Amino acid sequence: MTSPRPRLWTLPFAMSALSMLGLGFTFFLLVPTMAGHAVAEFGASENLAGIASSAFFFGAVFARLVVGRIIGRTGLRTVMVGSMIALVLSCAAYLLPVTLGTLIVIRVIHGVCFGFAATAIAGAAIGLAPPSRRGEASGWSMMGQTLATGLAPFLALSLINSGAGQRAVFWVTIGFALFALAAAFVAAPGLPGRPSAETPRARSWVAPRALPIGFVVGLCAIGFSTVLAYLNLFAAERGLLGAAGLYFLVYAVVIAVSRPGAGILQDRLNDDIVTIPLLVLVAVGVVLTGLAGGPVALLVGAAALGLGYGTLISVGQAIAVSRMTPAQMGLGVSSYFLIVDAATGLGPVLMGTLIEPLGFQNTFLAAGTLPLLALVVYVLVARRVPRPSVA
Repeated sequence: MTSPRPRLWTLPFAMSALSMLGLGFTFFLLVPTMAGHAVAEFGASENLAGIASSAFFFGAVFARLVVGRIIGRTGLRTVMVGSMIALVLSCAAYLLPVTLGTLIVIRVIHGVCFGFAATAIAGAAIGLAPPSRRGEASGWSMMGQTLATGLAPFLALSLINSGAGQRAVFWVTIGFALFALAAAFVAAPGLPGRPSAETPRARSWVAPRALPIGFVVGLCAIGFSTVLAYLNLFAAERGLLGAAGLYFLVYAVVIAVSRPGAGILQDRLNDDIVTIPLLVLVAVGVVLTGLAGGPVALLVGAAALGLGYGTLISVGQAIAVSRMTPAQMGLGVSSYFLIVDAATGLGPVLMGTLIEPLGFQNTFLAAGTLPLLALVVYVLVARRVPRPSVA
């Protein structure tokens, strides 16, 4: 007779997952609209508009660098609630009369708040889960951001195209921030507070054991972000703008189906049996996107990339956390996403240098080789990182 599986879906865990959903919308609602807003409102050049859009990323990466240490000193509960309150205020700041320079500052602050909150919520969700179900917990907790990837840009562009304008997008962003804050308040009592004086506190800025898997997923993130940044330009060149509009909706739908199942397989079997096929699928998704000559081929590429990279993010997070002691979970999550976020931001810059000499298709094909390099790194290095002696 087998013992029953330990319970995963407690109220604090469910609320942490919902908080991540609201948090994801506060980011992805503004991704497709901020550059256009900078041009329309302030007459910004393309370069300055790009800075206004990407300034968020710089704040998020800074937050990933410092938040693990702060969580180790103050506890998940304090960081999660405090950062969510700050996030609401930063979203509200978009409604203020500002200059372009002030808007960029607000974007950086919003990114810092997002990085703190996302790390704390992810650490909370996994910390609330039984150790034997952490892979599944990682998949469910990241599901909100996955849905936001496809649904939030669609909602934002619908508001813009309907004539409601960017101000309506800002109000909706604030609404999702308040929703995320409310869910975090409900989840907070189930989390540990400030560590006791006897509890070892974080003395490091990063967790070395989380870095190898972060590097593996980071290589894949370069390929994904290259597609994210240049898909519309590539689609316009191929006459596929209609299909490109559905690309990330397909991506999100596939992840919504695949992530929980991948987490269960990871928990019941092992990391390798899930991670290795996903790395191959990331390469397939990027390459198929680059080779697409019609709408069906493009959307098949979206499905493969969603199944591969979209699922790999949560699988990699579970691997990173499995190499941490309970006291190091927040540091492990922040270290993992520090590399993944940095790679996501640098990908379009690095791969973008290839577009002029090689064209979009060959640039995508080059980006598709990086997940195969990641597979080599995983097999030779990342999978060999030992688990801690204390579970």
